[in-house]
This record gives sequence, structure tokens and C-alpha cells, in this order.
Amino acid sequence: MNSKLHLLLNIKPAEARVVKQLFLVQFFLGIATAFLFTSTLAMFLHTFEAKDIPKVYIVSAGLLLVANAFYGKLEASLSAKKLLQTIIIFSGFSILFTWGGVSFLAARWVPFVLSAWNLVVYMLVGYAFWGMAAIIFNVRESKRLFSVVGSGDIPAKLMGYTAVSVLAPFLGVENLLWFSIGAFVLAYYFLKRFNHAAITGHHHAEHGHATGHGHGAEHAEHQSFISKYFQNRLIFFITLFSLLAFTVYSLIDYTLLAEVKSKFTSSPALATFIGVFFAVGRIMALFIKLLFSSRMISRLGLANSLLIAPVVLLLISGLLLLPGESEKMILYTFGVMVLLSEVLKSAVQEPAFFVLFQPLDPHSRLKGHLISKGYTMPVALLITGVFLAIFKYFNGGISIVTVCQILVVLLAGWITSVFLIKKEYLHTLINALKKGYFTGSELFLNDEPVRNVLIGKLESQNPKEVILALELLERSGYRNLEKRLLPLLDSRSEVIRRYVLFRIIGLKLTNAFPLIEKALRTDALGNARADFVQAYYFLSPTLQSISPQDPLEMQKAALIGLSLREESEAQQQVLQHLEALTKSAHLQDKLVTLDIISKAPRSLYAPLLKSLLFDTSEPVYKQAIETVGKVREASLIAPMLGVVQAKQATYSLQKSVLAFGDAFYQNQALFSPSLPENLFLQLVKTAGKVKGENSSQFLVQGMEKRPAYQDNIIESLWSKKATLDTSGQQQVQDWLKQKLEQSRQKALYCQSLLQNHELPLLASSLASELKHDVQKVLKSLALLYDRQQITRVMDLLALGSADKVANAIEMLEQLIPKKYFLPLELQIDFQLDKDKSLLPLGEKKRQEATQVIREIVTENTANCTNWTKSVACYSVLEVPSANLTGLLASAPPATGDYLFEETRGFVLSQLTPTAHVTN
Repeated sequence: MNSKLHLLLNIKPAEARVVKQLFLVQFFLGIATAFLFTSTLAMFLHTFEAKDIPKVYIVSAGLLLVANAFYGKLEASLSAKKLLQTIIIFSGFSILFTWGGVSFLAARWVPFVLSAWNLVVYMLVGYAFWGMAAIIFNVRESKRLFSVVGSGDIPAKLMGYTAVSVLAPFLGVENLLWFSIGAFVLAYYFLKRFNHAAITGHHHAEHGHATGHGHGAEHAEHQSFISKYFQNRLIFFITLFSLLAFTVYSLIDYTLLAEVKSKFTSSPALATFIGVFFAVGRIMALFIKLLFSSRMISRLGLANSLLIAPVVLLLISGLLLLPGESEKMILYTFGVMVLLSEVLKSAVQEPAFFVLFQPLDPHSRLKGHLISKGYTMPVALLITGVFLAIFKYFNGGISIVTVCQILVVLLAGWITSVFLIKKEYLHTLINALKKGYFTGSELFLNDEPVRNVLIGKLESQNPKEVILALELLERSGYRNLEKRLLPLLDSRSEVIRRYVLFRIIGLKLTNAFPLIEKALRTDALGNARADFVQAYYFLSPTLQSISPQDPLEMQKAALIGLSLREESEAQQQVLQHLEALTKSAHLQDKLVTLDIISKAPRSLYAPLLKSLLFDTSEPVYKQAIETVGKVREASLIAPMLGVVQAKQATYSLQKSVLAFGDAFYQNQALFSPSLPENLFLQLVKTAGKVKGENSSQFLVQGMEKRPAYQDNIIESLWSKKATLDTSGQQQVQDWLKQKLEQSRQKALYCQSLLQNHELPLLASSLASELKHDVQKVLKSLALLYDRQQITRVMDLLALGSADKVANAIEMLEQLIPKKYFLPLELQIDFQLDKDKSLLPLGEKKRQEATQVIREIVTENTANCTNWTKSVACYSVLEVPSANLTGLLASAPPATGDYLFEETRGFVLSQLTPTAHVTN
């Protein structure tokens, strides 16, 4: 079900979690602004006349300019997530204060100010949310996902507008503000739970350009107007686009509200109409945005998508200007235009608009958002408000026909600005392409100028550029790819010829067969001949037989080509050849069989692979182990583990697991209690190099089932940058609590030995182990809290400078809870000053050297390493004691701990030459 939903919404499975979390935040922000907009607008229209709306625009413009200055300071000092959290808190409290003003002051001016303030809240929330989203996604992701993420706003506003129409008559319009406050609280809650490295560690101030340059002021004097105020031409044209769009929407909104005011008089009735009207628009927008927006943007191109709204509005405005239309028809048609403008703005224009900034660096994206929306909106409101006020002064009210005449001019300018944006954007992209190496993850590959550059790259003398251009053309769905691909079979570069053959096979280009057949008749193919043979047997219109007289390398290529065919006859022919090669007495034949199976995996080859696993030849069974991973044959995992254990081929196991990938760790054989310890440890270490949830779950379960290897598991979880669920976090927290206590015990041992000036070798070993323990603890904390900052702490501690370490400890205190920080701080302080006490004054005690040795060698509650245990055992020679000697002699053998057993035998032989140690 989830996969179908992801496909419907054009979401990749790996993106689903982030999209869902952003959707929830946007959903509650939408509810908050919907209730605020509807209730404030209803109160204003009930208290004031439509002629006062221009004044609201002018006041809103002034408030927005002040709010933008405030936002700019916050944006420069806070991460994207903290910025949005601050804006939500600020908005919620501002609404609470305005509710108090409406409820208790009962002043006529309060609804006026609240209507102006509504725009400020809406804009601040919009910049912060979309600024955060812009940092998370690149341009290709944005084109697909912004419409889905932004669609959270639509059902939210639909619910808000519908609820207003139902609740307003019963609760009163002013009390609806409490729903807005509650929605802001829920948005803050879901935002607090949302963590992403791109928004928690990103500080905008770090990206500044002017600071730090000695000639900054001199450089500013020579900057153009656009560079100085807009940073680049792209942001300038986007700002022009925004100015015209906001002016059009403001003028349309004013005309609608003036008509609504003339039809309704009571505040609940106004709220009901506004709620129903905008709810209908949101239903239409939800349908279009979820199902069509991302695909429409991908199909039409980003710039062309921006033309949809102004072209539709221009057509309707032109229709309204036709002579002979009745006043009633004009009113209804204008209502439809208002509805469509809301739908197109939400469903198409806004997602495409935000994607425009994605090729810019994160700082420029956020600055572009602020300039093109934050500073443009107040200017548009000011222009519209002043114009309407002046027009009213000289002409009285403004008619729909007059508004449409003005709209035609503005919409023509709006459409022109879209072409300017498109031209500037393509110019930037083409310049980037012409520099040589380029990437396709952030380019509009469907644009003709970009494709022409890629086609030109096919003539390059650099094979890497040719291959990359072919990859990008194929990714873009270029229809004439075959026409461009086949001539490259004659390329002088063997690398290019091999790549072209690889894609011919992948795309099943049967038209290439005559060219391949012709090429095989020549002797100029060199090392690429095997690739041509493989393609020949794969593409041949009739099934070809393999000659046993051909060299083994050519037979191998032919078998691979045949194995890629779907006919059962081809598969049977390959199987017969492979069975013969498997039974061969020649080592090379068996290795070739494994190579063929790895390059053309089929389930019917599994019995052959299993038989080669149990081959007595070391090169064969090792390659067979690796091949199990390459072909991802889950049914052979259990027998493969048996071979690995019997042959001690752990390195081959590691290579096999890495080739198999995360799915390897789904196999139930790995969770068997009978799995040997050495294999489990190897799988733990390898899991740290594998990305995916299955390997993470294997490690988390290992924490509980194999506690002896928890330190290794923590290391692997940290290496793979695992994201832990609640169960995993609890396991790490339990380990962390235990590890901190064990480290404290080691530090006490070390401190006692140093104070008594005893056993320096053992004290040194304990100190070294403590240093490693601190690193392990920090790695476990990085799994639970801010990984980026804790890694920075680890780097500072590694430098060893007293100032750096002090800064690291200060930073750490802000990142982790006190229950972890306080004991960890003691460990770090002890490393800096070995004389520093680890116990409160009332608990100070000094342990004798014999007691330290006894506890390490026998109980080992501090979980000291095998090396430290062996050093403690060796230290008995320095403090001979009959009790310790008897203890060593009677202790059961430490299974698998060969270093300790050898040390114990040596110590006993020195202390009691006649002693006999039984293993």
C-alpha cells in the first residue's frame, strides 16, 4: 500500500519519512494561518467598509518591512530549524495578545491591526518553513517533493475554512483565534521531533561573503545595482516576477472582498461565506497539487509551469472585457477567476517558485526567499494600497471591468518576467556545463540548450566527458539516444566502445547487431573483443552455439551473452556448459564458472554455486563465497557461513557481505545462538560499512543477545551513522550507563596505583583504555544526540590543547543531559589531571595493588580488555602473594583468550616452578 502511495505521489521510499514529517509541520501551520486569516478577515469586514482595505494594505506593508528586518537578524544567527521554532512561538504569542485585545479592549481599531498583522504572520511562517525545506532538498528532489510537502497546507486550510463556517455562529469569530494558537503549538511539537542534519547544524552566518575580506568596502563600491541588492540576476528577475504576481493577487483579493462586503453584513455570515469559498478552492488545489503538480513541473519544465497562472488569468480577464456581458455574468466569471487564481497559486506556482532557488547555495537560497517574498510583498501591498486609495479619492469605487483592464497590463508584465527568468537560468546552467565536468543531479536536462551542449560533448576527446554526456542524455529520456550511441562503436577509445556495448545490451538495441557482427570480422578490437562477443550472442536474432575450440575468455563472453537472454533454450545451453566447467579438473575453468555466475546471476545456477562452495581448492571456495554476495543468493547464506567457519575465510566473508548489501542481514541464520563468536564479530564489523535498516537492526539485536560484543556494536553503529528507533536508543542508553560506571571503576584503579606509585605498566594500560572508553562513550552519544557537534567535540579533544579541551567540554555540556555529562566530565578531567579525585570527599578510599589485580583478573566488573587483564596477571610478579598465586592456579581457563592463558602459564611457572596449569 505504501509503495503504491509513494508511486502515486512521485515519492521515493527513502524520502517518505522526511516528506511525512515536513507534511505534518506544514499541515498544522496551515490550520493556524487558516483560522487566523478567516477570523481576522471576518472581523475586519464586519467592522469596516471595503474602502478601508487599501489602508490595511499600507499598514501591512509597514509592518512587513519591520518584521523582515527582525527576521533577517534571526536568520543570520539561528539554524533553519531553530529559526522556524522561534517564528512559531512568536506568532502564537502575538495571536494570544491580539485575542486579548479583541476580547477585553473592544476597540474598533483592533480588528484593523489584526487584519494587517495576519499578513505578517503568514509571511514569516512561510519564509521560515520553505527556507528550511530548501536546505533539505536539492533541485531534482524539490521539483518532485515541494508540491507534496506544500500540500499539507491545503487539507489544513480546507479543514480550517470548513470549521470556521461551522463554528463561527456558535463560538464567536474572535474565539476562533484559539484554534490558531493550538495549531501553532502542534506544529512546534512535530517540528521539535523532526531532525535532519541539513537544518540542525546549518548556520546561515557561516556563508557570508562580505566578511573576512580585506577589500570588502572597496569591492562594494564597484558592485552593480543588482549585485549589491539582489546578489545575482536570477534573484533580481525572480523578485520582479514576485512583485507583479503579488500586485495582481492583492488587486484580485481587494475586488473580491469589496463584493463580499456588499452582500453580507453580520460577522458570522461573513466568516461562513469566506470559509466555504476558500474551502472549495482548497479541495480543487489539493487534487491538482498532489496528483499533477510535480509531474506537470517535470513535464513542462520549471519556467513553463510558472506561465500557467498568468496565462489563465489573462484569458479570463480578456473574456471579461468583451462587450455585451451582463453585470451578473461578469461577477460570476470574476468569482471563478478568483477561485482559479487561488488554486493555481497554491498547486502550481508556489512549488515551482520555490524550486527556482535550489541551484543556489543555502545562504543565497534563504536570502533569495527573503528578498523575493519578504521585501517584495510589502512593496506590492504599498503600491496596491496607494493606488486604490488615490483611485477612490478621484473616482469613487473601482469596477470589475476597470480591475480587469489593469490586470491585463500587469499580467503581460508577469509573463515577460517568466521569460527573463528562463533565459537567465538557462544561461547559468550552460555556462556551468561548458566548464568541463558537470553533474546531472541539479540540471534541467529537458531544456534544448542543455541537450545541445551534451550532444556536443559526444565529440570530446575525453572519454569521461563522452560517457557522462551519454548517461545524462539517457537519464533525460532523449529519444534519439540510439542514433547517437551506435556510431560510437567505431570510437578510437576502448573505454567508450566498452561503455557503448554495455548500454546496447542494457537497452536491448537489436539494430546494433549488424554493426557488432561486422566488427567481429576485423582484428582491430583489441581487449574489447570479449565485449563484442558478449553483445553478439545476446543480440543475435537466432540462438548461436558456442564452439569448444574458442579460447576460454571468448567462451566466457559468449556464455554471459547467452545467459542474459530469456529463452529457456539459451539458459539450458549455458547450464550445460557451466556444469561441464564445474566438473573440470582445471582450476581456471571453475573460476571462470564463478565469474559467469556473478555477472549473469540466475536462480538455476545456485546448485552449481553451492557445489563450488565446498570445493577443496582455496581460490575456488573463496571466490564462491564472494560470488554468493555478488548474486545475492539468500538460500546459500547458511552453507556459506559453514564454509567460512571451517576454512577461516573471514576476509572473503566480508567482501561477500559488502557485495550482498543490507539485505544480507535479513537472513535468520545470523540470529541463531549457534553462530560462532568469531563469525558474529566479523559480521558486526562489516555491518558498520553497510548502509540500511537491516544491518542496523542486526546490530541493535546483537546488543541484547551478545552483550560481550556491545563495544564493537557501538563502533559499527557509529561508523554507519545509524538512525536508531526507540528500542535501539534504549539499548544504547543502557550500554552507556554501564560503560560510564565501568570507566569510573577503571579510573579508580588507575588513580589508586598512581597515588601508591605501584605497577606503572598496569596504570598505563588502564589510562590508555580509559582514553578509548571516552571515545566510545562520545560515539554512543553521537547516536543519540547532535552527531555533528559531538563529532566536533571529539576532534577538539583529539587536539590535546588545554584551551581546545575546555571548549569541547563546554560545548558538550550544552549537547547532552546532565546524567551523562557529569560522569563523562570526570573521565575527561582525569585524563588531563591524574591526581584529580573521582570520588566525593566522604567516599575517598585507596585500593591496594593486590586488590586491583584480583578484581581485574577474576571478576572484571570494569570490563577491562584482554590486554589489560594480561598486564594485571603479569603484574603479580611485582607484588607476589600466595593468595594471588593460588587464585591464578585454580581459576578456570579463559576460553579463547590465548594471550591471558599464556601470560598466566608464564607467571605461574616463575612463581611456582613445579606448578602445573590445566587447560
